[in-house]
Amino acid sequence: MSHKFKSTISRRAFLSIGGIAGAGAYVNHRGLRFPRLSFEHQGLSPTISMDGVTIEMKDFISIACDGESRGLRAIAPEPSLVLSAHGKTKLQLSISNISPDAILVSKTVSGVSIEESISGINRILNISFREALVCGFSWVLPEQDGIDFAVIGDSGAGLELEWVLARAAQLKAQFLIHLGDFNYGAGEYDRAIELFTNSAIPCYVTIGNHDYNESGLIYQQFLNQLGPMNHAFSFAGTRFVNLDSAANFFPASSGLRGRLIDKLQQDATQFQDHVIFTHRPFEDPRPGRSHDISGIGEIDWLSGAIKNLGADAILTGHVHRSAELDFRGIHQWTAGEGLGFEDIVHQKQVAKILMAKVERGQKVTYKWQALNMPWLAHTSHTHEVKLIKEQPREKLDWYRQKIKSET
Repeated sequence: MSHKFKSTISRRAFLSIGGIAGAGAYVNHRGLRFPRLSFEHQGLSPTISMDGVTIEMKDFISIACDGESRGLRAIAPEPSLVLSAHGKTKLQLSISNISPDAILVSKTVSGVSIEESISGINRILNISFREALVCGFSWVLPEQDGIDFAVIGDSGAGLELEWVLARAAQLKAQFLIHLGDFNYGAGEYDRAIELFTNSAIPCYVTIGNHDYNESGLIYQQFLNQLGPMNHAFSFAGTRFVNLDSAANFFPASSGLRGRLIDKLQQDATQFQDHVIFTHRPFEDPRPGRSHDISGIGEIDWLSGAIKNLGADAILTGHVHRSAELDFRGIHQWTAGEGLGFEDIVHQKQVAKILMAKVERGQKVTYKWQALNMPWLAHTSHTHEVKLIKEQPREKLDWYRQKIKSET
């Protein structure tokens, strides 16, 4: 009896240990997120089917378009598609977020006809298949002597974001990297997506903490309409890597971000440079402040992983300043002045936008430019909240009077 009892206890202990180990392995693979404790979401599918055609997407996501119909949003300058028709059929694709300068390139396939119409960064493709066929095509953005792109975050979705998009185009940027936090209040998610969709230039967006969790998890709209939270694409010999830092990862190396970095490390030496962009910084550039990545061991793991890729720079927002600092051999560019808040603090236009140039065979170069945001564009409710919380009363009074006099 005694032997049987010991055997039963041993078996229970074994099952318990096995269960804990299995749960630990699952958490390590899937990843936990916090705040709003939850498992990491599943990745987006690269394949969709519609109108008798299977579509394999590279650097695209499928989005809702005009009610129940579907469209595609590009998440890189040179996306591509492979279409497999199951028989004779016609297909219309609504495609957004492609540079007006990008050229459609396709291999001539007998039995397939493609017509393209262009309206800014949006396109309509009408494709006819005479029979079951496979065809592929992509868009190519002419490099010439390199291209310029703009970088900024923390804009909300009001007149400030409108100006950020206009200013980037004014500075001849071919695309904008938005560093997150376009959502600070009711209706801003929808408004930001509308502005991104109708921008003069394509926008590639990393998710901010306010876009991820705002009185509840709201990131599904980001996945549905803007893109994956972790993604990489290459252009002109440089690899661009969009990394999610909107909420803490546990373990730091888990989830989709960890798996993406593991994959990227396999061919990191093929690229002349890396452009890493994310929302939260490694280090708050303001003395004595710690508005940065705060997960357990996350900064150590992520900074090490980025260095293993051969990258020596990172683009971040979150802190509403324009600043530079060196963090463990990585140059951190903090470009978080999308609201132009420092204009109000200094009572003159001092906010900046970061411009960069990518050119084949060269390292990416960066340069600050004046944001020059008009006073009438400083309308976000966030301004008053931050002024009341952070600044003397006279700064709030000055701001209110300035906007009133400009109206």
